[in-house]
Order: sequence, then C-alpha cells, then structure tokens
Amino acid sequence: MEQVARSIKDACNGHIHLAIVTHEHWDHVSGFSEHQARAVFDEIQIDQVWYAWTEDPSPRNKLGNKLRHEREAKVRTLRQAAIALNGMASPLAVDRAQRINTLLSFFGFDSSEDIAKDLSANAEESIGKTRSAFDYLSKRSGVSVRYCRPTDDPVMLAGGNVRAYVLGPPEDEDLIKRSAPSKAGREVYEVSSELFMDQQLETAFERLSGTVANDRENCPFETAFQIDIASSTLMSPELLALKTATWDQEPWRQIDSDWTAIAESLALNLDQHTNNTCLVIAFELVATGQVLLFAADAQVGNWLSWQDVKWTLKSDPTMREQEISGPDLLARTVFYKVGHHGSHNATLRAAGLEQMTSKDLIAFVPVDKSQAEKNRWHEMPFEPLMNRLREKTAGRVVRSDATVEPDLANDLSDTEKRKFLERLYRSQVENAPYWEIQIP
Repeated sequence: MEQVARSIKDACNGHIHLAIVTHEHWDHVSGFSEHQARAVFDEIQIDQVWYAWTEDPSPRNKLGNKLRHEREAKVRTLRQAAIALNGMASPLAVDRAQRINTLLSFFGFDSSEDIAKDLSANAEESIGKTRSAFDYLSKRSGVSVRYCRPTDDPVMLAGGNVRAYVLGPPEDEDLIKRSAPSKAGREVYEVSSELFMDQQLETAFERLSGTVANDRENCPFETAFQIDIASSTLMSPELLALKTATWDQEPWRQIDSDWTAIAESLALNLDQHTNNTCLVIAFELVATGQVLLFAADAQVGNWLSWQDVKWTLKSDPTMREQEISGPDLLARTVFYKVGHHGSHNATLRAAGLEQMTSKDLIAFVPVDKSQAEKNRWHEMPFEPLMNRLREKTAGRVVRSDATVEPDLANDLSDTEKRKFLERLYRSQVENAPYWEIQIP
C-alpha cells in the first residue's frame, strides 16, 4: 500500500484537491492507516475531503448518529462473539467463526488475537483500526471537511469543467437497511428483528462466558420456549435418555449453540448496512455531458433512491432552468466503476445498468478473484452481471486483476477498438498493478 500511495503522490505532484472517503470498510480506507501508508499521505497536500452525511457527528444529524452508534455496537458484540466461537470445538462453530472473522476484517480485525486484544481498548478505539483510518482526513489539520447529501446542489470542480452530483446514500433509514434483493420483494433484514438479534446475541455469549448467570431469567429465548434440561420434573424419561446419550457428550447440539447462527446473520447485516451508507458520486463533464459513475459498494436501497433524486440547474447566459435526475445521469454514463467488486446485489438491473444506454459505456471492475476465493466469495464477480456488462459495453470491461487487455466484441469497428485501446493504459508499480482510461 505504501508503494501505491507513493505512485499517487507522484501522479498528482504531491497535491490532491479532493479526496472522497466512501464508507467505513478496511478495503476502502486502509491506506490511511498508520500501519500502512499514512506517513506517505502525510507528505501530500490534501485540500478537501468528502464523507457521506451519515458520518456527520453534529447533534442535529440524529439518523446518522443513530446508524453509527448501531454499527459500533454491532462490531463490539461481534468481536466478543468471535472470541467465543474461536473457543468452540464443533465444526459448525469453526465454519461460522471463519465467515464472521472474514466480515470483521473489514473493520480492521485480522485474527482472533487481534480481536481479543482490541476488547480491552479504550472507547475511542472501540471499533478498531478501520475507524482510525476512516477519520484520518477529517481530523487532519488544514483539510476542509464536507458531509454530502443527495439534496445538496451540484458542486463545480476543476475550474467549472466538472460538475459533481451526490446520488447517495439516501436520507431514508428503510432504504439504507435494504441491502439485498428478495424474490418476494421484501428486505432481507427487517429493522425490528435486527435489533432483537443484537440483544439475543449479547445475552447468549454472556451466558456462554459466565458474565451473567446461566439461568432462565438471562436466557435469550422467551420463557414459553425454555426447558430446564437439568430438572427431571420437566423432562420425560425418553428426553432424559436423549440428553444422557447426546447432549452431555456433544454440547453443540443444544439450542444454546444456536446463537452462532444469529452471530453470522448479524455479521452479514453489519457488512451490508455499512455498504449501503456509501457516498455515491456522479461526475458530469460539462463540455460533453458525459458522466462518470462511482457507486463504491452501494447496494439495493441506495441504488433505488437514485430514481427519485433531482436537481434544478440554471444555464448561463439565458438563466433557463434545466432539471437533472438520477436516471438522466445513468443514461449519460460513459464510465462505470462497477459496485462492490462485481457482487450480485451492488448493480441493479432495471433501476441501474439497463438505464446506462450510452454507446460509449466502459466498465471497470475493482476485483481480485483469487482473494475473493480465499474469502469463500466464489461468485464474486457475479458472472451473470459480468456477461451483461460485456454486452452493454461491447466488451469494454476491465478487471483490476486482469493481466491482458479486454476481449472486445466484434460489433465494434476497427476504429472504435483502436481508439479504446489507445486510451487504455496498464501500469505495474512494484507488483501493484492498476489500469487507467482516458475519457475523451
């Protein structure tokens, strides 16, 4: 990461006019960590940083503060659950521990030892290295901080040659918490059950660790569904025999172990809701009307909200009003940085890619397939999405882990192919490859 940061420093001559920090995930902010490349960024002049409105700490931002506090509570809860899971011997617990630890890695926790160490950290460090990296620019002297909302007027950049529109995140809690598509059209995680999961999990691992008494009063389940397995008066002879034969020898079969499923669901919930607080920016090149779309890791609810956003511009010198909408920006998109490494729920169909109708559309996919496989995300990037991207772009899809130029479609003319390849550039920085494209 230090090598990448030095490449950035060289490319911008040590001066970044605007940095955009999309959301609080390690793979988006780790370069700002003191453990990686912060020292290099300290050497770069940075004028402005933009964050999503959800990160505004002012008291008037009640929903943003609520979402952030929920996120912090979930991370703390999951850290403790991960320690409990790592100490369990059952194959189910080990498997779930691996998946939870993978999701916790997005908050800077690299191992069970790291998780255990951070349990004793003070409140300022309570959600790990990611928060420190995320806050780096907002706390750095001389950097102007802006918290962006979709209701903000577009911002002129680059001497009036570029206009920036804030598409998301939406100022609607239900949309922020609508992370994944459902066949029935319902949210995957309902708000009420989400909060109850938190409470269930907290009680379950406290019982497991002995922090609270292992009694019926502190049970995470309703009284009507509890059975005192130690009392023969509440159990039939057959049930007592079953307990003797299995529960004592294999404790993981008891329902007390079912909290591990809640832990995994809560970890996925935390990951997806954080993604949905992404700051999404569309840059319009004023001279041509072309749009560059950077969706970060935005998921379903964030994308859906773009259908309703609108801005009114006044065109000089006539001062006539012009209305710009989210679908209009999608229709003029010529560069799409594909959301969330090409995952299945980070590029919408009808309310997303199908609205990108420009014949000049190009897609860049920030993905490392080998790393995705290590994390057991075997469908990342999602092949049906990749196929449709190739169709929409005539093959002009560039993956960050690719070592060769993309395979262009036959329906592109030789001239179009040549122009595209002339604008495409691949660099190798000490084994840190990246691709560049010049937008005409």
